[in-house]
Order: sequence, then C-alpha cells, then structure tokens
Amino acid sequence: MLIRYSIAFLSVFLIEYAVSYGAVSDLSENSINSIKAIVGDEIITQGDVVRRAAVAIKEAQERYKEKEFLEKVDEILKDTLDELINRKVLIKEAQRIFGTDMMQMKEVEKDLDSFMKGAVKNVGSLSKYYEIAESQGINPIEKKNELKEDIMIDKIMKENVYNKVKVQPKLLRRYYTENIDEFREKKEVSLRHIMIKFSAHNNNKEETFSVAQNVMNRIKKGEDFSALAKQYSDGQKAENGGLWTFEEVNELRKDLRDAAYNLKDNECSKIIGSPVGYHIFKMELIKPEKVQEFEAVQEEIYKKIYREEISRLKTQYLNSLKAGVFVKVIN
Repeated sequence: MLIRYSIAFLSVFLIEYAVSYGAVSDLSENSINSIKAIVGDEIITQGDVVRRAAVAIKEAQERYKEKEFLEKVDEILKDTLDELINRKVLIKEAQRIFGTDMMQMKEVEKDLDSFMKGAVKNVGSLSKYYEIAESQGINPIEKKNELKEDIMIDKIMKENVYNKVKVQPKLLRRYYTENIDEFREKKEVSLRHIMIKFSAHNNNKEETFSVAQNVMNRIKKGEDFSALAKQYSDGQKAENGGLWTFEEVNELRKDLRDAAYNLKDNECSKIIGSPVGYHIFKMELIKPEKVQEFEAVQEEIYKKIYREEISRLKTQYLNSLKAGVFVKVIN
C-alpha cells in the first residue's frame, strides 16, 4: 500500500492545509516531506500527493466506513501520485514545445488572461478574487501558474490525443453485434399478491387452505383481485391491494418468483404453498424482454468507444513521453 493511515493524523494534516476533512494514518510530520517520486529534475512529495487528493479523500470519508475508507484512501493516493507524475511529464513536454514558439506562447497567455478576467468578473473584483483565494488557502500566483500549465497541457493533448480519435461507424455496429446482451432489456413484471398465513388461522393448514380456496373461487367468478387482497391477504401489501413492484418481486423466494414470471398479463396463478402459508398471484403489468434497436443506442456506443480510445491514445502518448524522461517512484 502507498500510505497507511490512522484517523487522527490526516485530520490534523488537512486542517493545516485549510481543508476540514477528518481522517488519516501512521503519517508523521517528517513523512509529509518524504519523496514519493522523481520526474526529471523535480520531486513529488507525500504532502503534494495528499494535498492534491484532499477533495477525493473528503468525498470518500463521507461515503465509506473506517476500514473501507482507509482502503479507499490508499487507492486515491496511488492514483493521485500517478496523476501528478503524468502531469509533470506533460508540463515538461509543453514547456519544450511552447518555450521555443513565441506565437503559441502568446496564445497561451491570451487564453490565460481571458480565463482570469472571467474569474474576476464572476466574483466582482480583483481584490475579492484574492480575498476568496486566500480564505481557501490558495496562493493566487501559484494558482495562475497552474492554470497556465493546464492550458498548455490541454493544447498538446488536443493535438496528440483528442484530435487523433477516430471512431468509424462500422465499429459502432460491430460493438453492438458483439455485445448484444448489454442492450437486452429484461422482462419486468408488477403483480398483485394475496397471502393467507397459517399463523392467522391457528396454524391449521386445512382451515388456511379453505380460506385460500374460497378467495380463489371468488377471483374466478370475476371479483376484483385488489379488493379481495385488502379483505383477506395477510401480506405486507394488503392495504395497497396486494400490489408489488418489480424490485419487490425479485426479492421473492425463487419458486414463488418463477411462478410469478410464468404468468401472462392479467392471468392469476393457482394456489401456491410455502412454509408460511398459501399464495395467489395476479399479473398486473408485464414488460416483455426486448433488445434495444441499434439506432437507439448508437450514441451511447459511440461515447463508450470514444472514451476507450481517448484512454488508449493518452496512455500511448504518455508512455512515449516517459521514454525520454527519468521517472522513479519511491515506495
């Protein structure tokens, strides 16, 4: 594991960086400055990693219990270290390209200036912008430099990754054919249920069955199923006319669930016994299994393939850059 945690320290550490989170591990103050990676002539410290991961750590703390949280933090910090390494590699490449191209650097400065003006306009004034930044523990000068790096990275990523993505129409159709089960909509049912419990009739099975038989006869004569459920059912949904949702049907015992799924629309089951009593089902609504048409899902397929291709090309590009940069991860 990248870093092991104890809940007390991370809280103190993140508060020190003006972030109120509340979690952490065996980190000591000395370990904050410990080196986690070397990229060229630059280092990434443990403190850099934790600061970058702060928001994700906070979100994880809100979602997971202690053991799962600590495991998630390790995962977040590992991913964040990888992210920081990639960022430094990309910055080096961007500086190499833009440092010798005055025209491109002017475009970067122009984009940065436009972004900063927009940020200032959103908060009302430059002094307000600095006030907000300082209240959040952000150094405005460092933030501006980071934004400049982001713009440069975005430009080289567009040229070397995003603009190279090509998703041919035939790939969409092929994916659809080869992964047809992804687009299969399962049969869904909603039904009414009458339960006559043994316990409601002194555990007398014959008496219980007699009641169930009487209810069944009245159903066959055309009486309203939901009204009979309200009158006779001992089930949890009796007051609602015995109506079960699709999700609730899936929680039934397998034999009862199978019996329900085999019913046709508006069809009633026979009387079905179980360890607790007798059951009668009526299909209220049925949505048959169907496969979504290609035309309905092709945009979804395109986005999926596009994301996968972006990931592939990004990894390929980063690996090519790393081949020319000294990168060492220190465990």
